[in-house]
Amino acid sequence: MYIPKDASRARQREAERARENRLEIVKALSQGQVSRRELVAWGLLTFTGALAMKNGLNMFARSAFGAVPTGTPRSPLFGAKKFTQRMPRLETQQPIPLTNENWEASFPLSMGEPNARKLSWHTDFSATNNPDPSLVNPLTGRGPIEGRPPGDFFAHQRWREYFPKVGYVLSMADAQDNTKFHPNFQAQKPNKVWTFGSGHHARGAPTPPLIRARYSEPLLVRIYNNLPKDRALNGGFGRNEISTHFHNAHNGAESDGACNAFHFPGTFYDYRYSTTLARRDRINTQATEPRASGPDGSGGLTFVPGDFRELQGTMWFHDHRFFFTAENVYKGNAGMINYYSGPDRGNEQLDERYNCNLRLPSGYVRDWGNVDFDVNLMFSDMSFDRDGQLYFDIFDMLGHLGDVMAVNFAYAPFFEVLPRKYRFRLLNASMSRFIKLALVTPADKKKARFTFIANDGNFLVRPIDSNQMNDELPIQGPAERYDIVIDFSRFKPGDKIQLVNLLMHKTGEKADDPVSIATALKGEDKDPAVGACLEFRVVSEVASVDQPGLTLRATDRDDSKVPSTLTEQIPVVTPVRKRTIEFKKDALNRAKNCNPSCEDKEFLPWVVRINGETQNSLNANRISLLIPKPGEVEHWTIVNGGGGWDHPIHLHFEEGVTIKRNGGTPPIHENLVRKDVWRLPGNGTVTFQVQFGEFGGAYVQHCHNTVHEDFAMLMRYQLISDNGEPQLAISPTPIPTEDGVTFMTPEILPEGDPRRRTSS
Repeated sequence: MYIPKDASRARQREAERARENRLEIVKALSQGQVSRRELVAWGLLTFTGALAMKNGLNMFARSAFGAVPTGTPRSPLFGAKKFTQRMPRLETQQPIPLTNENWEASFPLSMGEPNARKLSWHTDFSATNNPDPSLVNPLTGRGPIEGRPPGDFFAHQRWREYFPKVGYVLSMADAQDNTKFHPNFQAQKPNKVWTFGSGHHARGAPTPPLIRARYSEPLLVRIYNNLPKDRALNGGFGRNEISTHFHNAHNGAESDGACNAFHFPGTFYDYRYSTTLARRDRINTQATEPRASGPDGSGGLTFVPGDFRELQGTMWFHDHRFFFTAENVYKGNAGMINYYSGPDRGNEQLDERYNCNLRLPSGYVRDWGNVDFDVNLMFSDMSFDRDGQLYFDIFDMLGHLGDVMAVNFAYAPFFEVLPRKYRFRLLNASMSRFIKLALVTPADKKKARFTFIANDGNFLVRPIDSNQMNDELPIQGPAERYDIVIDFSRFKPGDKIQLVNLLMHKTGEKADDPVSIATALKGEDKDPAVGACLEFRVVSEVASVDQPGLTLRATDRDDSKVPSTLTEQIPVVTPVRKRTIEFKKDALNRAKNCNPSCEDKEFLPWVVRINGETQNSLNANRISLLIPKPGEVEHWTIVNGGGGWDHPIHLHFEEGVTIKRNGGTPPIHENLVRKDVWRLPGNGTVTFQVQFGEFGGAYVQHCHNTVHEDFAMLMRYQLISDNGEPQLAISPTPIPTEDGVTFMTPEILPEGDPRRRTSS
């Protein structure tokens, strides 16, 4: 896919022209200047949604200089060498105490922020033809100040029960001046990068944010859309309308970020994250189990209802604007959230009275949530044009693959560690790229050991020593999270250890087989993203992150542990119903009767099939599957319909206990493990057990190759609640506009509704 390093100048120019032509298509689509129907009529797209196989357009077309693909130009590095910059830690966000004013959450008066309420401020705006000026979007002078849709269906569910105690204010905006991914790289031009900033009027930070949350302390996260109001000011890709998805906490649909409730520049959206432990209405309802708890900040615990076996830890948030998710996330709309609990306290020394703290590597300065030895690593691949500017390319609508690997938005950094145990939370934040990491000592090209403790934010029952996995991490699809512990006490100051990506891609369809350690360290010419992407340097002292001014030394005692048991197994039981959901590519899928929710996207190559019947494509106004009653156990089998593509399938809101893979026992790292993303190779199947509850509304399941998602590989499902909220009924579909929100009544497909037919 990428042209060789030694390609002739003529072929490099050919590849550059072809890329420029593709980027013009991306730009026109992102700004709404053309539709896919028009591109098909012009012969630039086929009816399958693929780029026409033309030289000067498609990178896989035959080159004018031989029977080889045209290829894509490699990103310029401007002399940058690997491991010449420090790895930035994620930008830790500071909580803002909220007060209860007549059941409105009030920020400190000095901030000048409107209160947060159960009903959106949009409800008041839409209640009169002449709304109060304070309710009007200050940037555009039209529409409401809050993008959350009006009315009961987008009111925060169980508001008084999970009233927010702390708040955060974030802005999605163009990145700060002189934003670079390496000191040698070129500074990004305005609107090439859109990232989160801390505060109402903040520019986007060069490093992703991190929120530290704890069970028993609900959050209010207010996100301002401070992007340009003109769609054309997007740097060539991305849509200036946003919708933030918290992947994958237990929250009401109004705060899930994937119900078509995107909002416009100048508005904010109040997301209430409940920190609710799953099964709180059915298990441990009186909150008597110490392991179902959150740190109280004073060395003790606050008990919460629910099942401690479903505690979550490593999660993230990202944009979910339908049809533009890939572009927006790739531009920088992403961050991470760590959840802390009694067992996963984030304090490795504290033995509280209930003795349930696992004491995993973290630190000890704070009562909870220490990150000195608990480190978030966000892996992503990037592409740069000849001027060093970030760009988004299209590969037959199959995916976007960058050739520059970054960690926490930094190209191939190094990270200093003490000779002791560390916990690392690894997130694959790429759009389409799968990775497979190994810990390698470059001096002798040998793999080093680690311990695997959590998958998609969920503890394994028992840790896995890496020698049970050939001392390599499993293949990690987009959005999957793996938590590992590395014991650097086996090394001495001066030693270097690298995380190496062994997995090569030739196209966005799927990854190839892993390469050898020697090949990866040498570099793979066909895929520059193969190789070492992060270097650990063992040192004798480091500065504390949790307490500025404190020096941590190699001689300090390591009190952290990796217990032999982390949690208890959730049993597999006989389900109330079974469902089969197939994800596949179709020759031609015309999305009908869905405007404006599908925005005239008529040529959508990816489809979803429920129980072997009616094909479904991304349509915000279509309910493909109905969950009629909370608490019922279901078994879902997800199927890759073949064709040579890999799909990482993500289920919103709930996790599933993985039962089978391809009809047999899953591999050790996912066997009976709770997950929310499952990698599906061609013709592969995965069966998992799932039980919905606590909240209701519209959620989705989709492929997390977000290019696939944006081209129809997504289905909407509706959860009917029993918590006394309006979600006892079917949620209407919001259709946002700059002047406010209208609603459509959704279509319910019969094959997804067990009230109409029996699924088995």
